[in-house]
Amino acid sequence: GLKLFALRQAGVVPRESAHFTRRVRESYRNMTAEEETKETKPGVVDMKVTTKKPPTFYVRSAKSFFTGVESESGEKKEPVNELNISGLGEAINAAVAAATALETEGLGKITKVETSYPGMTTNGAERGCPRILIHLVRK
Repeated sequence: GLKLFALRQAGVVPRESAHFTRRVRESYRNMTAEEETKETKPGVVDMKVTTKKPPTFYVRSAKSFFTGVESESGEKKEPVNELNISGLGEAINAAVAAATALETEGLGKITKVETSYPGMTTNGAERGCPRILIHLVRK
């Protein structure tokens, strides 16, 4: 909250992209923010998808990353070159929907799909949880 506010005041994060910069809680499994994205390298963004929002929300978000957006104040956010979309458990459907929507509309190309089954600790017991990571490149 406070860190995001400071970034907005400094002009680093535009107001309309606040949902892209929410903090992840202790672990990826316990993430309560709707979505978190972070730029790992210039032009590369990681988007983590949850079940908190409908898949159409993530489809629109992914499209805006590849097309670029302009805020009401006239501030323009440039499109990114690469996008990594990841989802855990039931959020895999939303991640796949966002990636395939970008490819069918010709905005991006899926270059790599990774699946894994990382162990998650819940109430002292460790269980596996399916995970997907989809790497897209802008056309």
